[in-house]
Amino acid sequence: MEEFTAFRRHSALLWGVNLCAISASTLSYIYLSYYIYAHTASLILSQVVLFAPMVLPVILVAPIYRLADYLAPRTLLWSANLLSLVCAAVTYKNLPHHVEVAVLGALVIGTLDALQRVGRIVAIKWYFPGAQIANSVPLTLTAQFIAGGLAGLSLVLFKASMTPGLALLITVSLFSIAALAAYLLPASTKPPITAQVAPRLLKALGSLLQEHPALRLSLWQFIIFVSLFQGFFNVSRVLLPAHVLGLGEVYVGLLQAVNSVAALVGAVLFYRLSKCNLRPPPTPMALVSGLFMMFAAFGNDIHSSYIAYFFYIFFFELAFFKLQADLVRSTPTRAMPLMASVQYAGVYLGMIITIFVGSILVRYAGLFSTSVIFVAFYFFATNALRKTVAINGKKSI
Repeated sequence: MEEFTAFRRHSALLWGVNLCAISASTLSYIYLSYYIYAHTASLILSQVVLFAPMVLPVILVAPIYRLADYLAPRTLLWSANLLSLVCAAVTYKNLPHHVEVAVLGALVIGTLDALQRVGRIVAIKWYFPGAQIANSVPLTLTAQFIAGGLAGLSLVLFKASMTPGLALLITVSLFSIAALAAYLLPASTKPPITAQVAPRLLKALGSLLQEHPALRLSLWQFIIFVSLFQGFFNVSRVLLPAHVLGLGEVYVGLLQAVNSVAALVGAVLFYRLSKCNLRPPPTPMALVSGLFMMFAAFGNDIHSSYIAYFFYIFFFELAFFKLQADLVRSTPTRAMPLMASVQYAGVYLGMIITIFVGSILVRYAGLFSTSVIFVAFYFFATNALRKTVAINGKKSI
């Protein structure tokens, strides 16, 4: 009973950290990008703001790893939120006078956001025993689906009245709540992990994957799957309604809502299934998700496309949470900061490549052909990966 109470308390606190921190960060990216474009007409600067949270985990993977390894997850989370609060306050306070501060503010918030994303995964490994990881992963990460919707909803509700002052009030309040929730997490009773200096990232990663071949397979499966399937989401979420179906901006927002609902339903179902020790295997879920992806991209009409898109995201989430839970569970606790840093860097680098390649493919081959190529490449790559790991495993015997 005591263990269940601790599970619920830790889950609620981590959920609160996720919800508030991601909402504040997402609102900052969207608003600062819009603000700098409205005042400078620079598309490049506005896109820099939006790409910051995706590019920075790749560029700063080594320092993020060292910080996550040096600090306990509780300390990392509350201090990152306090620093984000200070950065948001400085940014929004100076925004009306120096518009270029939007880029610098977004980059700093993006860096702290990247650090927090790693910290959340480390916290899951830190606070939950192996048997509870499959339950805790969807429960704590569902907040990010709601957070994106809340950030967008706040902009819709306030519209023209969303001034730098109001944005300041909202983001500072959210970062304050996130910092408090993180601070309320229990301090670890384990020995500090700062007793030794973290080895260089590539050396540490090579040693870890050499000692744990199954972990190498789990890591690459996760990176390939998320890069391609979530990368296609980024390619299609505007192009499907606007380019393929020829619909207006309202339907772009509607597709985002479909995505959020599907992701949330998938996460809740995975949690319920995990409570009954039923965890859907990722490969069949990826296959079904891929089929619905292609059906949605075909763009027959809005009803069939949006329904198919719902199930594409729904089955994607079932596969995603199983792969994420397997990766966290099979990683040694001491190596979790390293694995979380590499995981995010690998996924974001893969998504950047996928978005770039996907945009070219859509231009010359269309969205449907792009979806077919992505799904086919995923199964080809994962099959080749399994064979490679199997051959290496036999050689090492």
